[in-house]
Amino acid sequence: MGLVRYFVFRNGDRWLVTQDGLPMGRHDTQDAALASAVVMANLMGAMKYDADVMVEGGDRLELAWSYAAATLPAGQQAA
Repeated sequence: MGLVRYFVFRNGDRWLVTQDGLPMGRHDTQDAALASAVVMANLMGAMKYDADVMVEGGDRLELAWSYAAATLPAGQQAA
């Protein structure tokens, strides 16, 4: 199956999670947005999609998580 990519970036005073340009969540902190994006990407990976999460890192995007690496942040469980 195809690639599903989530983006986490600052939008004003909040952090936004998007996928294919559509807002998927708004969060007060980058950590909360990243955790949310990882859960969504993990679910898509479990459905046999290539899935990853990109995070705004200064002036560029950085790969923060990939289903291929398949490790959830501490304290999170796969659904």
